[in-house]
Amino acid sequence: MPDDENQPIVETDPYLLLFQIMPDIVIVEQMCTMLGGISTKTGRKLLQSGRIAHFRIGRFYKIPKLSIIHYLRENLALGTSVHDTL
Repeated sequence: MPDDENQPIVETDPYLLLFQIMPDIVIVEQMCTMLGGISTKTGRKLLQSGRIAHFRIGRFYKIPKLSIIHYLRENLALGTSVHDTL
């Protein structure tokens, strides 16, 4: 019989599991999909307002996946939706 009591309990982050197939840096369209299919216009407003950390290369937004996860956690803790934050 294996000794399971001595095995560490590994808690997995549901967002990391959910988004594991996404690249580490996403574009606006991918971010919008990750946020439940919001419009790109709403996604750009989130970026322009500074709600989601990002950087730009030329005129293109590049969004770290971890920034989106942070944004989701923050809103989950506050109990708000994407549209409430705009």
